[in-house]
Amino acid sequence: MIVKVHEGHLGIERCKRRARDVMFWPGLSADVERAVRRCESCALHARAPAREPLLQHIVPNAPWQKLASDIFEYKKKYYVILVDYFSNYVEVQEVNSINSRTIIHFMKEQFSRHGIPSELVTDNGPAYSSQEFKKFLRLWEVKHMTSSPHYPQSNGKSERTVQTIKNLLKKCIDSGDDFFISLLNYRSTPRYGMDSPAQILMGRRLCTKLPISDFLLKETIDRNRNYNMLMQQRKYNKLQYDKSAKPLRTLLPGNKAILVDNGNRKPVSIIRPSQEPRSFIVQDSRGRRLRRNRRHLIVRYADSDETRPAACAPSASNAKSAELTAKAVASNPEQFDPLYSTDSKTDTEGHSPCINPPITRSKTRLMAKMKYAMKEKI
Repeated sequence: MIVKVHEGHLGIERCKRRARDVMFWPGLSADVERAVRRCESCALHARAPAREPLLQHIVPNAPWQKLASDIFEYKKKYYVILVDYFSNYVEVQEVNSINSRTIIHFMKEQFSRHGIPSELVTDNGPAYSSQEFKKFLRLWEVKHMTSSPHYPQSNGKSERTVQTIKNLLKKCIDSGDDFFISLLNYRSTPRYGMDSPAQILMGRRLCTKLPISDFLLKETIDRNRNYNMLMQQRKYNKLQYDKSAKPLRTLLPGNKAILVDNGNRKPVSIIRPSQEPRSFIVQDSRGRRLRRNRRHLIVRYADSDETRPAACAPSASNAKSAELTAKAVASNPEQFDPLYSTDSKTDTEGHSPCINPPITRSKTRLMAKMKYAMKEKI
């Protein structure tokens, strides 16, 4: 019966309304929903999961403790950036290649200048995921955290900084201005309600082409004010982001899902959660194990659905109620429905092997009259 309800591959709510319009059985909505979710064709063409509530990185208590890095290309040239989560101070350098050795050399330069951070956040690019780079971070005692593959939002700090630096590059190249002057001005410009990135990191203002008094060059910085303002901005950003977000269903090992990857969709199995938040290790039909973010996975059904009792199996209370109702109808059928006939009963019995067959709308009134008569007898 459920197969007929889902014929044509309508959605969950449409199938529910279609079934309720002509029939009824206990647990109809749950059975229809489970059947539609198990349909592989519907899962392959389902919408991508909605975005989840914003999960923000932990803000460090001091500058240059948590950094983000990324590599980008512009005008056939490669650049590597390093940005501080606390101060938003950014280091940019053009590189000849993007192999691990070049990136390690860049990191050593910055660490020797500003100090060794506690944590570094990157994507899963070859330069950052190589054994050589991991060994370098272990020797320098830096914790390495990577974002989910094909999900740049989880490394949003560096991605947003890349956009900013790219815009500065474009404008300077088009106008013929010096990019390093633009970078200096960016570092020395106060943030909204806060000091400039250079002030927060170095504790002093930087000299630019703008005239400045010696008094303003003295070290005057209120780290508590900057930290509190940063937390207020993050709280506001999360509040705005979460207005159109909702938590997604938790995935367990063995669950079946559809992987949405660069516009392609394929069935996968959940192996286990990854160490990083909202990230899972999945296995495709060819046995490959991939790491993907929760938003890449459309749930088909859980293993618990496989062990759930059949749709037509009644509970003990339902079976007892059905038995009492059947006895009442058998004793005096005309009392409940003047149109009662043995032919309709025979058709219903031969319709399905279920103990409690689907009840059509024409018999809904019959059931109501039966319950009312039983109450009168009691």
